[in-house]
Amino acid sequence: MSDLRLRNYHEFSGALFREEAGWEVPAGYGALDREVDAVRRAAGALDLSDRAKVLVRGSDRVTFLDGLVTADLKVLAVGRSAYALVLDEVSRVLGSLRVTALDDGFLLDIEAAQADALLGYFQKQIVSDDVSLEDLGPCGHLEVHGPLAARLASAALGVDVHALSVDERTTFPVDRHRAGYVSRITTLGEDGYLIWAQGDSLALVWDALVRDGAVPVGRDALDILRIEAARPRFGVDMTPQTLAVEVAPEGAISFTKGCYRGQEVVARGVSIGHVNRRLLGLRLESDVPPAHGNPVAADGEEIGTVTSACWSPTLGYVIALGLLRPEAACAASVLLVDRDGWTMSARLVPLPFVTRST
Repeated sequence: MSDLRLRNYHEFSGALFREEAGWEVPAGYGALDREVDAVRRAAGALDLSDRAKVLVRGSDRVTFLDGLVTADLKVLAVGRSAYALVLDEVSRVLGSLRVTALDDGFLLDIEAAQADALLGYFQKQIVSDDVSLEDLGPCGHLEVHGPLAARLASAALGVDVHALSVDERTTFPVDRHRAGYVSRITTLGEDGYLIWAQGDSLALVWDALVRDGAVPVGRDALDILRIEAARPRFGVDMTPQTLAVEVAPEGAISFTKGCYRGQEVVARGVSIGHVNRRLLGLRLESDVPPAHGNPVAADGEEIGTVTSACWSPTLGYVIALGLLRPEAACAASVLLVDRDGWTMSARLVPLPFVTRST
């Protein structure tokens, strides 16, 4: 089991820990509602330093990687990043990651639980390509999200980040010899900044963020925030049993880039305009969230399952993401969710559940 390098800081803030993908990570710091509310109303800070950073280099890196992910890397300017899915031949989802274009390569930012599988998959695809994959080892990876995130990040980094566009990156000084990187993101439905550096824990940055008012946010609150923002997570809402067009967040798939693995099936689904299942949003008339895999029925017929659910502190009621047959779900005024024999009524609601600073 590995510890985050900032564990002492998290313990000082009252963190309770849990195991996730071989790491001890902060589950929460006390009141879950306070952590969620901080991101929606002010600023919340997360330590995601368990995420893997992989450098892709070589003269064939563009054609190689572009043929394996759904984002168009050929047009990705240096310093810009893109969220992408990795698919098999029939467009089933094998994983997700963020890709950043560098002067001489690409940086892959991968959730810890997916790192070994995706790296193994990429390595197997290298035949005669001039491509190398380098795991950069432990890297500090912090994020700050919320209406006050830009101000707090600028103060902590000594660099004004207000002018960054979404998915644009700039540098900040870590010490006299090294630079760190900060990118603007909106993955939790609010203004956010991804801050990382190789070989540094970013302890000074974390300390500055928290000292200036950012509330530490654990993984339990992170899950609520990403459900509120309707961001599917690999291994939960999308798996190797789901097709890309069923679950892909907006912007994750380029429909103009040309050939990549799984592209033919994706293009066929788009051209036909019919998808058997789609990730949809539900509001439930219950105080207890349903569980992953609970069946959803309409007019006595099962039409799909719940993938993620939570009590939303922002909205004040239970919400869920579900992989459902869209035509059946839309035709029914009331849907029924079965949680181990306990029936809950639900209705469709538009996604995302929460828009910026609701």
